Amino acid sequence: MKYSIAWCRQLSRFCKLTLALTAAGASMVCTAAFTPRAVLAQVDPRGPLRTITTPHFRVHFRVSDSTLARRAASVAETAHAQLSTELVAPRGRIDLAISNNTDASNGFAQVFPNNRIVIYAVPPVTIQELRFQDDWLELVVTHELSHIFHLDRARGIWSLGRAVFGRNPLLFPNQLTPSWVKEGLAVYYESKFTGSGRNVSTDAPLVLRAAARDSAIPPISRWSGATTRFPLGQTAYAYGAQLMQRAANGSPLGMRGFVDRTAKYPIPFFLNARAREGFGTSFTTLFDRLRDSLITATAALDRAGDAKWQTVSSDGWFADAPRWRGNDTLLWAASNGREVAGLYEASVRQPGRAHRVARRNGIDVNTPLGEDSVLFSQVDFTDPFTVRYDLYTGRGSTQHRLTRGARLTQPDVRHDGNIVAVQLGAASARLVRLSRFGGATTITPITRRNLWAEPRWSPDGRFIAAAELLPNGDQRIVVLDSNGVLLQVVAGARAVFASPSFTPGGRRLVWASDRSGRMQLETAALDPDALGLLARQGALPDTVGWRSERESVRVASSVTTGVFQPTVSPDGRTVAALLYRVDGFHVAVASLDTAGPVARGGWYPEATESASAARRAEVAVARETTAPATGYGFARQLLPRYWFPEIGSGRDNGATYGFSTSASDILVRHDWFASATVNPRSREVDASAAYRYRGLGIPVVDFAASQRWDATFRATDTTNRTLGFIARRRRFASVATSFARPRVRLSLNGGLGAQYEWRDFTATVDSVLGPSNSLLRSGTRYPSVFASGSLSTLRRAGRGIAYEEGYTLSAGTAYRWRQDAPSLGSLRSIATARVYFPLDLPGFARHVLSARVTGGYADTKTATEFAIGGVSGLSAELVPGVRLGDPSRSFPVRGVEPDAQRGIRAVGATLEYRVPLLMLRDIPSPFTVYTDRVSLTAFSDAGRATCPAGLARTGTPVCERPGRRDGWIASVGGELSIDIAVQYDVPYRLRLGGAVPVVAPTEISRKGRFYVTLGSYF
Repeated sequence: MKYSIAWCRQLSRFCKLTLALTAAGASMVCTAAFTPRAVLAQVDPRGPLRTITTPHFRVHFRVSDSTLARRAASVAETAHAQLSTELVAPRGRIDLAISNNTDASNGFAQVFPNNRIVIYAVPPVTIQELRFQDDWLELVVTHELSHIFHLDRARGIWSLGRAVFGRNPLLFPNQLTPSWVKEGLAVYYESKFTGSGRNVSTDAPLVLRAAARDSAIPPISRWSGATTRFPLGQTAYAYGAQLMQRAANGSPLGMRGFVDRTAKYPIPFFLNARAREGFGTSFTTLFDRLRDSLITATAALDRAGDAKWQTVSSDGWFADAPRWRGNDTLLWAASNGREVAGLYEASVRQPGRAHRVARRNGIDVNTPLGEDSVLFSQVDFTDPFTVRYDLYTGRGSTQHRLTRGARLTQPDVRHDGNIVAVQLGAASARLVRLSRFGGATTITPITRRNLWAEPRWSPDGRFIAAAELLPNGDQRIVVLDSNGVLLQVVAGARAVFASPSFTPGGRRLVWASDRSGRMQLETAALDPDALGLLARQGALPDTVGWRSERESVRVASSVTTGVFQPTVSPDGRTVAALLYRVDGFHVAVASLDTAGPVARGGWYPEATESASAARRAEVAVARETTAPATGYGFARQLLPRYWFPEIGSGRDNGATYGFSTSASDILVRHDWFASATVNPRSREVDASAAYRYRGLGIPVVDFAASQRWDATFRATDTTNRTLGFIARRRRFASVATSFARPRVRLSLNGGLGAQYEWRDFTATVDSVLGPSNSLLRSGTRYPSVFASGSLSTLRRAGRGIAYEEGYTLSAGTAYRWRQDAPSLGSLRSIATARVYFPLDLPGFARHVLSARVTGGYADTKTATEFAIGGVSGLSAELVPGVRLGDPSRSFPVRGVEPDAQRGIRAVGATLEYRVPLLMLRDIPSPFTVYTDRVSLTAFSDAGRATCPAGLARTGTPVCERPGRRDGWIASVGGELSIDIAVQYDVPYRLRLGGAVPVVAPTEISRKGRFYVTLGSYF
């Protein structure tokens, strides 16, 4: 839907209004649901697909994912039946696509233009907050389907509007609720109907408990999906889920009472009023109770266990997989908000003095090798539609890629160079072993439904410890031999078990488990000799219903929040781990405690059969899930399902009336837009249509056609007497192709296209069109060709106030000629270079020094000039006729009027210094606008447009008269930028600035200007 919306912005003024208004519900276009931090590619539009039809779904998939798709169809029908007992079911079938083109576990839901869900096929073994699940597919499908049930609902005036305008994106009232309502409801149902998921796991309580521990519980107005405070979007998920659960459980009407009321009232923003009607209690009251209970519970916690840990890193935010390099030095991957993701190193003897070693595409395991090198995994695009994990080795900033498209993550290396890693796949996560000479050997079968995570070699290389997720919801820590034979089940229960680590000599394991309600370290002794004997005798029986555990398992920590991903030092005395705090994960160390209390479960209900299995037995699975698959039916998805009224003005200033509409299929393989208006007075029709085809992958092909009556000319005689009026109609047809090579570090884009323009004329008096061979009678034709390209290495940190590293180079050129006079052809080209330098100075983000230079060239036959002046930004029409912001300009100079100078040669330059000022924390957010960060920019703009000295086209639109406004224009000024989010979640940058010209021709005022605009300058 991204491309339909983009065309809508370009081709329809009314659609701009609609998008501005519906921006308050970001999920109108895409409701990302399953995890807020996943790296996603778009759905792959290439290749043949098949479709299974059930009573409520059309499931689309590739043949290789057939088994998973049939499971998804069954799970979706079960979830539909469950949700129908609580909420009003949407009408019609829902499109559901299975996509296996990205190594991230995620999904999203759309209700516009029709109800559709996309599920990414990878289970969440790399995302610990999603690890408590009995069936990951059931979890994500239930979550996404909850969005459809919630967001599709419309009553009252909204329902009447849909009866007239169809599935117009303005008419989804529940989209206008903030993300903590939408995601809170979906997380509530993901757990209620599966017996697992985030609302019954320790994840949400951890987020809330950490905030209460540090007296930093955010009010409801700060639960924004656009926040840059840790834990980012998880704030809306965790707090929203807990509040929605309290609300629903305490109401006789349940969730339906609230959903139906927000779906009815003309103004859905008054959430407290709707909560009182639907739940019987306002959200403010519910939050006060939640906050008080958190403060009370946290005050009773014993913090003695926290004091045993010494923090090594001071940044917080996100960190992953600390590893020892010797007894005193730790390595870990992190995204600390101030810098793009990277590898960090610190000495435990100098805590808080970590230094950055190298850049990373994301955060994953970095295993030390000899001579200061490391083995690591990171994601990147393997093609424009596919994102995969691969293995690399690195030393400092130098990297060497070991695999391509292998889908390998969480690697560990043995002393002889052999690697064990997790290999991701559709509905699978298995262990593989790779030799240092290349080639991979599967050591856990892909046919089993067990999922594997976080393998570690024993010090002598004979054994592998790993976390295993069983299909009945249990998880356990096991020891395998190097061929994957199960030797010992060390610990397990219905809980999250993660990150096993051997002590030196291989006689003990340390791991993390949340079975107590908080993620704590556990440890147990091993007998390597007995394990070796088992390896020689054969495998241990691998029973799914395993429940026993040795009494020797001991709790090795007692922190008030949670501790994750332990690793034991080479001398066996110290354990390093990630300590959770309100500002993020901190790498910390403590003495290894092997004499703690015996580990006992208590947080999760113990049962031989999971809650989800019991619920699935209660709901009949649709028989159509066994129906034969048919070809991918995209035509039905391309039918228009809505329309916008279009009201404007024609060339004679008369009102025009019409409509616009669009559609796309779930893959966005086919995407179209159309609009038409008519002037009743003249019966002239303006229309446009566009179609994009992505089925080839690369290139993407665009077709467009349009017609517009755009000008009226008065014909006069030598005495200036009016003879009649001439109307001009312009028609365009174009075809374009675009190419992309996206990578995390270096992206290339390009495009080629051609356009044909017809200009025809009509007149009120036929004679004014001239003789039969005149151009006014025959019309004129203008073919043109164009090309563009860009190269970019831009990057920014999570809290960055702008792009802060790298450069971008872009250029475009077009050649246009008149068909009957090719010699009148004209060339127009423009090129831009931008560069960004970070400065590591104090502040919540790095300071940025940035520069931009743009040059434009057009030959003397051009009909389109370059213009200097004005503010560049983003323009949004808030209501018809009320616009905020400024359009993007190629040669802006702040402080002077737009188009202050024109010419066919132009150059412009900008130098900016951007400074982070503060992150807002407790500022109230009135009018459903969330405020996040404030930054300051000092700048200087300069530009000049000229015409060749000998060009005798004085007084034309293209060139000024000789000497008029000639010379450089330059200004200096400052901007205050405030990052806001409309309806709490949709981010915008509001810029308030002022600039004064310091160099300018005499005809241009030097008084300066103040302005308010949206978007980034560049």
